[in-house]
Amino acid sequence: MVLLGVLVAVAAACSGSDGPVEPKNESASKAREDAVGKCLRFDEATDVQVQDLPVIPCTEPHTHEIYFVELNPEEVYPGFEKLEDQARLACLTAFDDYVGRSAFDSSLFYSWLVPTLDGWNDSKVDDRATLCVLGAGDGSLLTGTMKGANI
Repeated sequence: MVLLGVLVAVAAACSGSDGPVEPKNESASKAREDAVGKCLRFDEATDVQVQDLPVIPCTEPHTHEIYFVELNPEEVYPGFEKLEDQARLACLTAFDDYVGRSAFDSSLFYSWLVPTLDGWNDSKVDDRATLCVLGAGDGSLLTGTMKGANI
């Protein structure tokens, strides 16, 4: 997957005296409907192409939350530009339903991850999902889900 326009915040998340909670890596190519509502914590070392998503409980400080997944039914890779255009519209449309406020009036930003040609064509990966993600517009960490947050 390609990670585009996503702000990456750097911070250590602490959970009581047990120390920081580390994200659990989950394959980005296996993202389906159950990905909605998962929280992610990217850091400054995150590459623009990701294969694993750094999933963390939403109760912990996180940089992003997946709020919509769109599965592309096309057999042939439609091209990066077409996937970008589709993601831009799908993510904007889904934002209001998830957050409870228009993206234009929200303090949150939205972005997306789209499949790469290699991920699309690799039968072991079979990456056809576009993931819509949100984060804090000021780059700070979020705590808790943003579903219905109306911010």
